[in-house]
Amino acid sequence: MKMRARTKKLIAVVAVAVAVAAGVAYLFLRGEKGDKVERKAYLVQKNATKSAVKYPTASKSSGKAEKDRKGALKSVRIGAADGDEIYRDSDGKPYPPADQKIMAAAAAAIENDDLEGARSLAKTALNSNNAELKEMVIDALGWFGEAAMAELTPFMSDANEDVAEKAADHWKDALQEMSDDGEKAGIVEMSLNSLRNKDLLEDVANELIGMDEVAALQVLVNVIEGDNKLAVEAAQDTYESITGEKWAGVDAAEQWLQDNYKPPDDDE
Repeated sequence: MKMRARTKKLIAVVAVAVAVAAGVAYLFLRGEKGDKVERKAYLVQKNATKSAVKYPTASKSSGKAEKDRKGALKSVRIGAADGDEIYRDSDGKPYPPADQKIMAAAAAAIENDDLEGARSLAKTALNSNNAELKEMVIDALGWFGEAAMAELTPFMSDANEDVAEKAADHWKDALQEMSDDGEKAGIVEMSLNSLRNKDLLEDVANELIGMDEVAALQVLVNVIEGDNKLAVEAAQDTYESITGEKWAGVDAAEQWLQDNYKPPDDDE
């Protein structure tokens, strides 16, 4: 009888131990599963509902602004032969009247702090063969910094190196004025997708270094998966600079963020 009692007691103890072990294992596994569920998918693409990157929209002048611009061009007075309002080429020859008016309007946009006027000149200037005219319009756009970055970007691909460099300088200055990393990243991505100059692409991609890493890597992934080969190379180099790892695909980028990214306290 005593042997049977001891056996029953032993069985009961074992059963309790098994139950406790099972419970601990369950809690552990549930915790592991919970961790996996709670892990944040950082590389949200730009067509998703949430993204660390804020994409800019192209600025459009209103109909009234376009009408005012045309009126301003008509009223611009081309000065007398010895006047300061005459714009001449390197040989001293005056530019055509149409160019004179646009150049004067660009100067007036700065003088009158007229953002819409500067924006409305951008498209016309892009199609011009007059490098000085382009530079004057770029200076007018640069005067307004962040507000005119979308219009500045196309000039950064200009065939004339001086024009492209001036546009890039204004673009970089405007980017430094911005405080929101998501907005800065969106501007960088827009520019990377449109530029074709290798050195400039590298400079622009490197602007992502030091930004919020989620926003930066979202942009780099989008560019690397794009079809601008020079931009892809620049983005891969910048990815390596940020992560210390060679580009090895989206999953590896996601894993790097999971292992290394520390969100700001208010985002956790």
